[in-house]
Amino acid sequence: MTLRDPARRRPWSVPAAGATLSAIALGLAMTTAYAVPSAGSTPLPRAVTAAAPVAAPTCAPWQTPQAVPSGVTLTPRVFPTDEPAARAVTSGPSATTHTAPAVPAVPPPTTATTPPKIRVVCRNTPPRPFTHPAWEPETVVGGSRLGEAGVLVDRPAAVPAPPEVYDVSYVVADLETGDILAAKSPHAWLRPASTLKTLTALTLMPRLDPRRVVVAGQDAQDAAGSRVGVLAGNRYPVSSLFDAMMMFSANDAVYALADAAGGYDETVALMNDKAEELGAHDTLTVDPSGLDDGAQRSSAYDLALIGREAMQLPAFRTTVTKRDAVFPGGKDKQGKVWPAFHVYNINELLRHYPGAVGIKPGRTDRAQHTFIGAATRGGRTLLVTQMGSVTGSWKPTAALLDWGFANADRVGPVGRLVEPGEAAAPAAAPALPQLPPGGATSTVPGTGGSDTAGVTGSSSGTPAPVAGPMTGATAYDRTMSLVVLAGVGLVVVTGVVVLALRRRRAA
Repeated sequence: MTLRDPARRRPWSVPAAGATLSAIALGLAMTTAYAVPSAGSTPLPRAVTAAAPVAAPTCAPWQTPQAVPSGVTLTPRVFPTDEPAARAVTSGPSATTHTAPAVPAVPPPTTATTPPKIRVVCRNTPPRPFTHPAWEPETVVGGSRLGEAGVLVDRPAAVPAPPEVYDVSYVVADLETGDILAAKSPHAWLRPASTLKTLTALTLMPRLDPRRVVVAGQDAQDAAGSRVGVLAGNRYPVSSLFDAMMMFSANDAVYALADAAGGYDETVALMNDKAEELGAHDTLTVDPSGLDDGAQRSSAYDLALIGREAMQLPAFRTTVTKRDAVFPGGKDKQGKVWPAFHVYNINELLRHYPGAVGIKPGRTDRAQHTFIGAATRGGRTLLVTQMGSVTGSWKPTAALLDWGFANADRVGPVGRLVEPGEAAAPAAAPALPQLPPGGATSTVPGTGGSDTAGVTGSSSGTPAPVAGPMTGATAYDRTMSLVVLAGVGLVVVTGVVVLALRRRRAA
């Protein structure tokens, strides 16, 4: 028997091991790279075709684009619980950080489908309050709790919570006692829109004789926003101008009254003085009509103070409860004569809520919808002020009034409306000291550095990383390591095969 030369033996075990190692490494690399989703991602069902990106329209600064699924019909907003399914679109320069209601989950189809049709619309967004300093709690006008954000109510378990409404801020108060039954961020600084005309009337009604006749100027005729149709050079009774201002929210009537009271600037100064006298320290008047001008602002609490005080004036109560009034006509610059006409009250609450006694709605683009309302039931009159709502419906006001009338004797007051001259401006809370960027540190004698005892990690005070889910970067590094390992395996196999062939030829 001839023995085989050991030098010519084929080392199949070595290349087999190398090939096995290479195959395993390549398999792991491919599996890691393509079969494992990155952290936070969700794979699409195989049979679903991804919809094309939805182009966001150019929306106004007070709006946000929303993608509306196919089959969803958008209706006028009333309550947040009725909001149809919609999704915020964050692309585009006008998108905001406000979160839109989520779209209900839809089970994926089992067969390939065409992408659903999605339309993008611009919807009004609740306004953001102005920034104001933090106040010392004991100095907050009306009570320390009123400096808090969110819904405030002192109710037993048997009493339901106030209805959910779109308002950024609101107050529900007893007009007579001043007790605040419920509130939501009552001292948030927001734009008041035409509810500020309540302060205009409160300031000017005691100063102007209602029988006085004034000549309207060109600035009144050229007023922006809502107008009743005042014509420059024509004569108007003060009482008619107040009717147009409070019932129809006429800005031209406001400027005619301001001229009669000493001018625009004088009226603004008088209104700011009146607000300070009432304790309405959140309020800053810039334009007596309520248009969005500069830093003009108020709060739901201040509007309640203003509305409560205005309702003490008999002429004001009579004006805001009128359903219609006759406004004088006049002659324009072309010589055309305009006859007298009826002016109607735009306050929807008067027409729909039994016992409603006022007061004033408002709306501008940046303020959105604002409202001061009042109603009487069972000998009690409640006052409701609302700011920053995206709905102009009377129904949320009615819901807050219904809740107040049903529970006024069952809840404790969360604050109160102060009397004129009672409250000073709130005091700003002292600023807290800023911590160093790396956290609190202390100098250790003899080291010249910072004490990081008890903190695992670098001397900067940054804690050591904690093991967690594999991120995209970690997965990439692991994949590259396996690829390198696979490459080493291939090199080993190639080297062994070449060496075996050379030995065979040498034999």
